[in-house]
Amino acid sequence: MGLRLSLLMVAGVAMLGTCSGQDESEASGPSDAGTSPLAAVDPDAPAETLSWRDLMPEEELEALEALNDGSADPSLMAQFTGQSPVAEQMGTFNVVEDLDQLIVRMPGYILPLDYATQGEASEFLLLPYHGACVHYPPPPPNQIVYLRSPEPIRFSSLWEPVWVEGRMELQRIDTDLAASAYSMTVRSVTPYQP
Repeated sequence: MGLRLSLLMVAGVAMLGTCSGQDESEASGPSDAGTSPLAAVDPDAPAETLSWRDLMPEEELEALEALNDGSADPSLMAQFTGQSPVAEQMGTFNVVEDLDQLIVRMPGYILPLDYATQGEASEFLLLPYHGACVHYPPPPPNQIVYLRSPEPIRFSSLWEPVWVEGRMELQRIDTDLAASAYSMTVRSVTPYQP
């Protein structure tokens, strides 16, 4: 009887750890995310092109559209506030589960978080519009992708859009500028061409 009770207690503790809503990978900071070696992204794997809308779960998109057109109770807006540690950031950490570990290609604007040397960095935020997090409040967490590159990436300007390819992960990252619900190990960054 004692062994059975011990096993049940161990299983209960393990379940509490997985059901707490936030595991170690969910709420790490940029330095935490960069401490483990990055697994290489297959250079030959085809990348699925995503739009920013693809990062938002369908039910969340529907709720926002209902708020926008006035068909939803305004109290619904409360679910989109207070989740981020960054005061000006609204939105949620809700993600599209099917994107986890997918090789993707996304357009956007990069904002370096570290500078290895002038014009190089290995940690960035990928943002849907220019000026986000610096001149304007940050987009919702599920509309920001935290980028990590095994090698520093050279960039010449921050106001030009880019295409970023890499392996998407469902990982919450908190930075001083914004929190993100997604992260990506970068395979390439190239100038945007429609």
